[in-house]
Amino acid sequence: MIISTRIAALLCAGVLLAACAPAPDSTPPPRPVRTVQVPAANDTTHTHSYAARVAARHTLALAFEVPGRITERRVEIGDRVAAGSVLARLDATDARLRERDLAARLTAAEAQHADAVAALRRAQDLRPKGFVSQAEFDRLTFQEQNLRAQRRALQAQLELARRALDYTTLRAPADGVVTDHAVELGQVVTAGQAAVELARAGELEAVFDVPEHLVPGLPHTLTVTLWAAPEQPLTAQVREVAPQAAGASRTYRVRASLPAVADGPRPRLGMSATVHVTVPAPQPALPASAIHTHDDGQPAVWVVDTGADGGHTVRLQPVQLGAPQGDLLTVSGGLRPGDRVVTAGVHDLHAGQAVSLP
Repeated sequence: MIISTRIAALLCAGVLLAACAPAPDSTPPPRPVRTVQVPAANDTTHTHSYAARVAARHTLALAFEVPGRITERRVEIGDRVAAGSVLARLDATDARLRERDLAARLTAAEAQHADAVAALRRAQDLRPKGFVSQAEFDRLTFQEQNLRAQRRALQAQLELARRALDYTTLRAPADGVVTDHAVELGQVVTAGQAAVELARAGELEAVFDVPEHLVPGLPHTLTVTLWAAPEQPLTAQVREVAPQAAGASRTYRVRASLPAVADGPRPRLGMSATVHVTVPAPQPALPASAIHTHDDGQPAVWVVDTGADGGHTVRLQPVQLGAPQGDLLTVSGGLRPGDRVVTAGVHDLHAGQAVSLP
C-alpha cells in the first residue's frame, strides 16, 4: 500500500513538471538566400581604357590585273612610296612579243590601206572618162573598206596588248606606306591575287574594340594617348562602329579619326595607343531571377533589411527597369547604394520573412 502511494505521488509530480515545461518553438528558421549588393555610385561618369593601334583610314590591297611570274619586287614592308612608283613586275616576255607582233602587223595593214586609198582615188578620177568600169570601181571600194576595217581591228588589238604589257608592272596608285607584301621572286600569281598592301598617306585613325554594353552610349569624342607620348593626349572623333560583334570576343570594332598634329610627336602607322572612353556611371544590373512582379503588375525586388538584433528580414521594393545588359537587367530607379537584393527564389518569399545570409 505504501509502495502504491509513492508511485502515485511520483506520477503526479511528473505530470506537474511536464505541464510547467515551456512549449516547443513553432517559428520556422530563417530561410537562406543569395543576394547581391547595389554598388555605391561615387561618380556620375566612368572612364574605360582600351588598347588601340594607329592605322591608316584607307588601306589598299594591290594586285596585278594579269597572271604571270614575279620577276621583280622593289619594296619592303615599311617603305614609303610616291604615286606611280613601281612596286613589282611580272615576266613580260610574252606580252612584249605580242605587242611587237601586232605593231608590225598594224604597220603593214596601214601601208596596204594607204595603197587601197590611193587606188580608189585614181579610179574616182578616171571613172568619169570611162577608163574604169563600175565593177572595178566597186572592187576597189570594197578593198579599201575591208583594209580599213582590218587596220582598225589591229589598232584595237595593239591597244589591248599594250595595256596587258603595262599590267605586268604594279605601280602605287597614291602616296603611302607599304604595310605588307604577299609575293616573292619567281612566284606565279593569278590576276587579282593580292600582292602588296599600301596604307595611303593622309588621315590616320585609332582602331580598338569595345564590349557590347558600351556601344549604345559610346561618345563621339574620345581621348587617345600614344604610348610614345603619353603626356600629349589627342582628341579623336568616332568615325565608324562595326555593325556586328566579333564572333569569339563579342566586341565591336571602333575606328576613330585622329587629328593632324603640327607640333610634337605625330602618330605613325602601327603605333600603340590607349583610348579613354568616358561614359555615364553604370546603373545597377540584376539577373532576371531577382525581378518579382508586384500585385499591380509593376516590377519589384526583395530587399534584405537588418534589424537592431542583427536579424535579417525581406521587404518588397518596387523598381524601374532600364535597358538590358547582356543577361542582366539594369535598374534605373528604386534602389539605393548598399541595398542587398535577393537573386533567387523570389516567388517563395513574403514581406517580413526572416532570412539568413551566407
